[in-house]
Amino acid sequence: MRIITILLAGGALLLSHLGVAQGIYYLDAPTSRGALAPGPAYIARVVDARAQRASVGSVSRGEMLLMPATFRAGVRATLQPFYDTYAPGQPGAVPLVLRLTGLEIAETLGHDETAVAGCTADLYAPQPDSTYRLVSHYANVHAQSNRRPFTDATKLHAANLGVLLLGVADAARSQAAWLPAGPAYPAAYVLAPTPHPEEQLPILRPATQPRPGIYHSVVEFWHNQPSEPGLPDVEKHPYLNTEWAGDSEVKLYRPLPTNKLEMVTDAWGFCDGQDYYVRRERSYYRLRRQGPGFVYYGQVGEDPQYRMAVNGRSFNNSLLMGSVLASASAPSLGRRALFTLHLLPGTVSLDQAPTLAETPGAASRPTHLFVYRPRGDKGPAVRIRLADDQPAQELAPGDYLTFEPASEQPLRVCLLPAAGPAVYLPITPTAEAPTYLECRAAASEPLRQVKDATGAAALNRLVK
Repeated sequence: MRIITILLAGGALLLSHLGVAQGIYYLDAPTSRGALAPGPAYIARVVDARAQRASVGSVSRGEMLLMPATFRAGVRATLQPFYDTYAPGQPGAVPLVLRLTGLEIAETLGHDETAVAGCTADLYAPQPDSTYRLVSHYANVHAQSNRRPFTDATKLHAANLGVLLLGVADAARSQAAWLPAGPAYPAAYVLAPTPHPEEQLPILRPATQPRPGIYHSVVEFWHNQPSEPGLPDVEKHPYLNTEWAGDSEVKLYRPLPTNKLEMVTDAWGFCDGQDYYVRRERSYYRLRRQGPGFVYYGQVGEDPQYRMAVNGRSFNNSLLMGSVLASASAPSLGRRALFTLHLLPGTVSLDQAPTLAETPGAASRPTHLFVYRPRGDKGPAVRIRLADDQPAQELAPGDYLTFEPASEQPLRVCLLPAAGPAVYLPITPTAEAPTYLECRAAASEPLRQVKDATGAAALNRLVK
């Protein structure tokens, strides 16, 4: 009975992760450890001008359940009392209007759970002619991680938002930093609780031209202003398996004074002058514009919630069939999946995952078999038969052959030398990764299978 209960619980977690959460999670109001001293300018009115006002992001409940989140009283009715309490004005202070153009929270899971929030806003000062002058822009991201085990990141949002929102008020007080000649707008424009096209993040505006360089924060990406401008050194290796067709493994390098190149593994992302790329762990993925933002294709195992779901399924299966069979039945974490980039907090979420149900049948899963011959392998072309039912093909030095057999089906690759007996190599291709065979006609082992990385690198050298 206990085993059945665990299996049902695990199944519910998987379904909840792959489905849409029901209901809304209501966040605690932002708080601060202390208030700012009364200042020469203060936020007298908050206008919620966000394009998407259904929620302010999402929170993780039960580790695998994402729920949309907002404030019970609404954003404007929650933020105005916060500013009245924590950022008051001194007598005669300038009353400012804050147009909130973006506010979004998120949570990242891993060794530490982290609460993240991003905010964009414009501040306006009233003028004698009843117009409002734009005096300041604000754009920032703030994050807080738990410092104690088993701390729920959702409980950190109130304090984290407090730090971020208080930063808006603090920046608005510095009149010396106000825009020297900000444009004036009519009250109907400033006070309207609707977004204006020119308030879009620069990276989303149709007229924005990609600016090559390396980004070290999502804020730099928002404004299309890389802190390391210039065309970066990029190495791209096209993936050769069918599932990842059209994508490339991308590596980013920085030139050193010694004329050597250093691999860049700490950037937020980069632009090569045509496309934008975002870093996830040690990999860079090309961003695609979709709807109001960006998406990219990455490895599904990079999503911590999916990874926990798979581990939970493997654990449940192991109770019934043993660890070996359970691990074989678990979906591969290297499968291709669609992710959404949430611009304001700078986080990503799994948008479309490979199913956690049984993997496709062997006959329907594509594979790639490559047989290559290095340029240094001198001699005439040899004949290769890629399977017993395939015709022989010639393979010259510096060339390669490719074949798409059924997955998980054993076959024999045959080398037919000009003299001597045929050489057979039995293999079993899989859809999880390409199969690479190296041919050196004069070697003691003229046909051998090599590691994925070795084969991919050798093949890339041939196709350059």
